[in-house]
Amino acid sequence: MNKKLLVWIVGILLGAVVVGVVWYLAFAPEAAPQAPLQPATLPISGSINPVSTSPGTFSLGVQTMTLTALDGSSMVVNDFIGNGITIPDGANAGRYLLAGDLGYCVSEPQKCQAGPVVNFNIYYNSAPQSFTIALTEEPIGQARLDMERFLLVALGVTEQQMCSLNYYVGVTRYVNERYTGKNLGFSFCPGATKLPQ
Repeated sequence: MNKKLLVWIVGILLGAVVVGVVWYLAFAPEAAPQAPLQPATLPISGSINPVSTSPGTFSLGVQTMTLTALDGSSMVVNDFIGNGITIPDGANAGRYLLAGDLGYCVSEPQKCQAGPVVNFNIYYNSAPQSFTIALTEEPIGQARLDMERFLLVALGVTEQQMCSLNYYVGVTRYVNERYTGKNLGFSFCPGATKLPQ
């Protein structure tokens, strides 16, 4: 009796697999026709800017994206979201960590770290296209300089372009009570707070 039951079960399973394969082949969507390959064209001189990824190395053909500056103009920057270093903030949709630590991963902290350990956190919020930067260690003057060097390379922009971004540079009271609650700015932008080194 048990052998007959086993044969029936195996037969039903095999029949279900066969029916599933036949159904898939009959009703699967057809793949869209692919466009013919176009011959490769070389970029116009000056259209690709070499970007330093680390001392002594350069990457050509960097992917780009467009940000809206504070004055409403468009700014082309390196694709810092798809660069392999930036990670999405799983707790906040549309928010990305460019550098630093998300701070909430207890069981797998390596999944919350964007790039190497640094003395700052840089978040990008895609909806308002804004950057929120936290200086996380003293001396905060040095932390800000480190962050500025990182962000200049990550975005592939000039200091003047960085000043036109929608951004906030701050520090918590646990790091420095004197400067908490202020937008410290980038050191090279008008109105930036002078910080001790």
